[in-house]
Formats: sequence, C-alpha cells, structure tokens
Amino acid sequence: MKVSVILLILLLLFSCKQENKSSPTPPPVTNEPAKTRTFKMGFTPWPYAATLDAVNETYSFIENNSDLIAHHIDSGVPWSESITADNFSNFGQNIKDEINGRVLRLNNKQTVYLGVSPFSGARDGIALYWNTSANQPLPSPWDTLDIGNDFVVASYANYVHELIKQFDPTHINFGIEINEFYHNVPADRDKLDYFVVNVYSFLKNIYPNKTFMVSFVLGSPGSTKMQETADLFIRIKYYVDMIGISVYPYAFFDHADKGDPANLPSNWLSQIKDIAPDELYFIAETGFLGESLSIPAFGLNVIVDEDKQQLYVEKLFEESNKLNAQGIVWFAPYDFDDLWNSSLGDDLSLIWRDTGLKDGNQTPRKALDTWTLWKSYSKN
Repeated sequence: MKVSVILLILLLLFSCKQENKSSPTPPPVTNEPAKTRTFKMGFTPWPYAATLDAVNETYSFIENNSDLIAHHIDSGVPWSESITADNFSNFGQNIKDEINGRVLRLNNKQTVYLGVSPFSGARDGIALYWNTSANQPLPSPWDTLDIGNDFVVASYANYVHELIKQFDPTHINFGIEINEFYHNVPADRDKLDYFVVNVYSFLKNIYPNKTFMVSFVLGSPGSTKMQETADLFIRIKYYVDMIGISVYPYAFFDHADKGDPANLPSNWLSQIKDIAPDELYFIAETGFLGESLSIPAFGLNVIVDEDKQQLYVEKLFEESNKLNAQGIVWFAPYDFDDLWNSSLGDDLSLIWRDTGLKDGNQTPRKALDTWTLWKSYSKN
C-alpha cells in the first residue's frame, strides 16, 4: 500500500485521540516509498483521421495525458534548400505549413522531443525530397549522392539546425533507426560514421546544452542485427549524448506467440545496456497492438487483445524505470482506422494501425488506465 505524506499525518493525528472515544483502527503504515518514474511520457501528434477535428482532438489528448510531445519528422529532406544556412523562408510551402502547424501548438507544459531522419523510408539510402509534398523523388544531383557526401552532410546538418530553431526541443534524434541503415547498406558503414561525426559536431557546437541522440531499433536479443548494432555503437559512441530506442516486439522480435507480452525475453529492453553500455536511454517510439493483426505479405499473424496491450504497457514502464529511461514516446495515441482507410491503405502502416490507447471508435482501452496511473506518479 502506498501512503502519501498527508495521509500519514492524518493517520498519526487520528491515532492520538482520547482513549475513551471509539475510532476505527487505522490501516497499517508501511515504509514503502511513493511510486516514481524516471521518464517523461508522451505521444506523437499522429492523427486518427485526415481531418482538422482529428488533429485538434489528438493534440488535446496529448496535452491532457502527457508531459512530453514528440515531433517525428520522417517525410523527406529539403536537400536543395538546406544547402545554405538560414533557409526556412526558402522551404517549400508544404513543409513550411507542416512545421508551422506543429510549432503553433507547442506549449510550455511539455518537453519537446524532435526526431529527424536522413534516411529513406526503407532505411537503405538518403531520404527522399520534401518540397511541394512529402517524399518526392530526389532531384539531380541528390539522386546520385550517398550518406557520406559532404553536400548531404552539410544540407542535413543545416536542415536539423533550422528545425531546432523552430521547435526549440530539449532532445534531438538526428538519426532515426540508424541501425537499420547500418544493416541494410553495409558498403556505406564508413560513410555513415563520417556523417554522424560531422552532423553531431556541427550541431553540438551550436547547441552545447541540448541532448543529441540516434535511435536503434530493438529486435530479438542476441540476434545478428543486435550484434551489428553493438558494433555500430562502438563506432559512434563519442558522437551521441543519449541512445534512443525504437521497439515494437509484436512485429520485430522472433519469439513464439509475440502477441502475448508474457512471452517477451527477460532482457527484451535491458539488452540495450549490453549493446550501448553506460549511456542514457530514451524510448523514442514504441507501441503494442490492442487487437489482433494478420498481414500475409509480411508473414505476420499476431493474436492480441486489450488485456495483452495493457500488460505490455505495465512491462514497458517497469522495465523503463529499471533502465532509468529519460522518456517514453507511445507513437499513436489512437488507432488510425479512418486515416488508413481513407489515405494510407498499405501493409506497412497496417503494422501500427491498431496500437492506440484508444481504439478506432475513440473508445479508451484498458492500457490508458495504466498510462494515466503512471502519469500521476512523480517524475524523479
């Protein structure tokens, strides 16, 4: 039983009443400390539908249920416009509208985490172009350049610098899921090192008091990809302040019955201490299904219900506290059935469609109760 200081005082006063007055026996007092959390808690503003109402409701939900907001920017890079500094006014209208729309909704009650990707969606090349729309084909000469090219390094560093000026985040992930690129493009590993060293050095020189990280996708402990990730960390460890974690075990782990968190390996999260020892950690994105999922194209068939989603949230919080994690980002606040049906419709986004703490009808799931409980705990 957890007892607040105020309740302890009331119990002591109550126990000191005169003996000739009857009083109920107070509950036993324990020395167990009040529950605390090491991490801030938040979401991305990923909407459940492509409507203004859905966007507004999503931001309202985040404001009421978090102390952190995550702006995950993975829609391409304005390569041509970013090659020169002080260039936000030169960005295409689409990107300016997107960034301005997000910035206008910032508030001083929430820590801001900014995640930016220099990689393509498949994490096998540099990001596509962002100008009049997201993820446009790369124009010349960018379509011939690789991650280690000096123009790519300079343009991307300038781009992240511009985003930092707009969002003023405390935590910046400048390499979303970098170990996927390391795994997919082994021929460019030295070039990736060069990219990380130079982008970090440029940004850290400008913003010495901000925290810079890259994020690793976690998979089954001991797998070849996790061994590669440990190798990657050794190569770049002096050019990050923190390690971000991307973890969706129902999809990207290999153990049996992945829809039941009771089957998770004991070190499913703590493996990061072996991969990247003696670092600070930040759960840059995670989620777990609230209902079953079958995607034959990916060989994915996961049996889940909201009780199992709630169990994952409980395990996530307990393990993150043990890890002294600094933040947790649950990617999708709501299931985005409407958005998927109207705009997406692809197998890839289906992996995350039903991971909301509210379902497709905006009805709260049990996991939201667990989230709310932990949100009430003091951040230490």
